[in-house]
Amino acid sequence: MQWIARLRDEGTTGLRLHAVAHNDPGISDRMSVGFVGGGGRWLIETQQARVSDVWQARWQVVNKDDPDQKIWEVAYFRIDQGRSHIPLRTKSLTALRQDLMTVLSKIEAFAARQKLEHFAGVFRKARGLLSSDHPLAETYHSDLAPTPAMPLEAKQLLGAVQAAWVFGGMGTWNDLGFDGDDQRENDALSGELFVLLNQALCSAINTTSGVAGP
Repeated sequence: MQWIARLRDEGTTGLRLHAVAHNDPGISDRMSVGFVGGGGRWLIETQQARVSDVWQARWQVVNKDDPDQKIWEVAYFRIDQGRSHIPLRTKSLTALRQDLMTVLSKIEAFAARQKLEHFAGVFRKARGLLSSDHPLAETYHSDLAPTPAMPLEAKQLLGAVQAAWVFGGMGTWNDLGFDGDDQRENDALSGELFVLLNQALCSAINTTSGVAGP
């Protein structure tokens, strides 16, 4: 709260979320997402009238023996200051929703062919949330959109992102392997889904940038 109050006093008018790819030739962001610091960079842009600052989180283990397993400390560092506003180069919410619907249908069919019924159900649920009137009601983070200023289409994207996020370490979609053409199809569909989910998350959150809360 002290940080938010300081941003307000400095004249901050809105916050934006940005996902920036690592583009590591050794491992894709999709495959590295299960590791600390993997999965690309997530940045918070704090906008003032004419300029922006950029902040990035750093996760550190501070007490690995904590009985409640609260072992992480997260600090945010200002990595750029007084720069021009970062342009938003992404698709419209409608286009993202349509693209997500398409890739979710394809990857659901792939999972069904591989007899991975759990994952097929996950993708089916995500697809349904893209058409739901109450897309966050059945998600774990149902409070991601506390402001009524967020449009329904953005909430649908947030719901689908939560439901379809199957990427991580052991036991996740990333942990599966296939043979030949099946592996190539999986790599293509999974890579496309990962990129779209990141884009959808940022675009949905950024619809409320600069909008006053209730």
